Amino acid sequence: MEDGNVLYTAMRFHFLYVDRYMFGAGWVYPENYIPYSMVRYILRGNAEFVINGQAFTVRLGQVVYIPDGCRLECRSLEDTFAFISIRFKAATQLASEDLLKDTYHIHTVNEASEEVLDYFQEVYRNATSQNTGKVFRIRGNLELIIAWLVEHAAAFPEKAREGHREGWVPEYTLHLRRQPRQDPRISVLVDYILNHPTERFSTETLCRITNLSPSTLRRLFKEHTGKSPGAFIQDLRLMIAARRLLVTDARISDIAYQVGFEDPNYFSRMFRKNFGVSPQAYRENAQ
Repeated sequence: MEDGNVLYTAMRFHFLYVDRYMFGAGWVYPENYIPYSMVRYILRGNAEFVINGQAFTVRLGQVVYIPDGCRLECRSLEDTFAFISIRFKAATQLASEDLLKDTYHIHTVNEASEEVLDYFQEVYRNATSQNTGKVFRIRGNLELIIAWLVEHAAAFPEKAREGHREGWVPEYTLHLRRQPRQDPRISVLVDYILNHPTERFSTETLCRITNLSPSTLRRLFKEHTGKSPGAFIQDLRLMIAARRLLVTDARISDIAYQVGFEDPNYFSRMFRKNFGVSPQAYRENAQ
């Protein structure tokens, strides 16, 4: 139970974008690198999804999990193919390339219920509303979808463990056992950064918030997040920029300034390093 609690406090899911899509016969999405995680609820028809070279036929009533960093291509198999697609980033301090796959062995294709469709529709409805509590409703329903995927995998453990050799122990388990209990001062600082991501942070400001010396702050912060304070702040700003690229028509340079970067060229280099594509390609590849 203790490992589970540490894992829970290490996880954060950052919502990026949601939309409904409908395509006709002959629709093809050419192979592309996907720099975020996606979950898709199939509303109508069926299609072939090829994820990292493995083909899956998906149909009405299924939920498809598409992992961060994969290669994806799709093609419609019927006259009409429709789905709701949610994009998000899973941020964790654990040593795992794909938290949901490596930790919980969730399935790529899942038979879903009407309850799960409700979660998807709530994310979409709140993302397009002016509700002042929309951020929390979106986050809550996204986590309900993820919880359902985890529980669905646990209900079918043999299928969930496909591809893992007997006796295999996930790398994150060993990492968790070494993980110290999170220092409350670091928890306070992480929450402050998450709520003020574009603020100009100096070492003095971070030390004042935590009442720690610079060297102790750097050591504890890296122990508990796996990153330095500067790297953590930069990654958070890049995720916010990624969402703005998808939901606004703002110029890339303006988005860079908005999220706290002083040099748009440096922003573009860091974005490519983090997401594998340039900001312009990220926006153009959105579907």
